[in-house]
Amino acid sequence: MNTQLVTIITGGGRGIGKSVALRMARETAILLVGRTQASLESACKEIEAAGGVADFVAGDVSDPEVAQKAVDKAKEKAWTVRNLVCNAGIGKGGPATTFDKQTWRHLFDVNVHGAFWFIQACLPAMVEKECGAIAIISSTAGVRGFKYDAAYCATKHALVGLARSLALEYAKHGIVVVPICPSFVESDMTKQTITGLAKHRGLSEDDARALIARTSPQKRIIPAEEVADAVALVLSGKLPALNGNPLILSGGE
Repeated sequence: MNTQLVTIITGGGRGIGKSVALRMARETAILLVGRTQASLESACKEIEAAGGVADFVAGDVSDPEVAQKAVDKAKEKAWTVRNLVCNAGIGKGGPATTFDKQTWRHLFDVNVHGAFWFIQACLPAMVEKECGAIAIISSTAGVRGFKYDAAYCATKHALVGLARSLALEYAKHGIVVVPICPSFVESDMTKQTITGLAKHRGLSEDDARALIARTSPQKRIIPAEEVADAVALVLSGKLPALNGNPLILSGGE
């Protein structure tokens, strides 16, 4: 493994981010970013126990200074930013007519602005090296609408548009940007959806989980490791023709 190259992963302490970190640790050093230091430390220890190299920056991605801190830490370690995975995200549903305005802003601050701050901080090093890959974790909610989920869908659509524009702007520098759009993934966010569905419809947790699983033609919730494999494919540079195209992981939906 070339420890001079690093993959920066936001929301890297758990769920999809952690799975991506464990997968990409076979290829590069890993720099995790997230709000919960304990989760980041635990993920780093797991990576190191498997023979990888990892460090972290604790902070809220909606703060532009956190992105700069991550890039600065990479420089301090003499790591070259090769890959960026914009994974940090939150969700909140509800009727559009009564949706809380501050919550709307917060979703955009984390999901969209947070991704952009990291992209903006990492691009100069990629441009300098004329090489790099950016995977932006969107959702099937980034390519279609869902009722009672206007805010989340709007942020995820924004990420797809961001990726498409960046792909056109930076292709000449050898940089690949791909929005990855999974349906329900085994994650804390999906657990929250299951809990909310169970409460709203008076179902058991198991029945609510089965109902969510049935939204996929494969009748399952996607393991986070499958998303990690898709991210690894994008970051490998083996399929540059993916540039700008949403990679949809829906089981055929």
